[in-house]
Amino acid sequence: MTAGDLAAVIVSVLSLAAVALLTFVAVALLRTVRDLRSVVEEVRAEALPALRSATAALSGATDEVARVEEILDAAEAVSSRIDGASRVAYLALSKPVIKTAAVASGTRRAARRLRSGDS
Repeated sequence: MTAGDLAAVIVSVLSLAAVALLTFVAVALLRTVRDLRSVVEEVRAEALPALRSATAALSGATDEVARVEEILDAAEAVSSRIDGASRVAYLALSKPVIKTAAVASGTRRAARRLRSGDS
């Protein structure tokens, strides 16, 4: 066997080993792709209903936020009306109440003086 024959045998064996290795890698890659497809289908089957459910929940939450905003607006309006009414009541009643208290105090003093006999 000559050096050329030996080189051809070595190259053939190495080529055969490379083909065997590439075949093994291709088969493993094919299995992985099949498993990946299966996982993607499972995720799709589970994710789409969950996404629909989340979309429905978000829509319901949006409606509830709108209702709460309306309630807050109504509460603010009521609060401002009550505030205005209490200001009006304060302004309308504070002076007469103060005058009534002053008259009552003066009447008490006068009654004391009359009872005690002071002039």
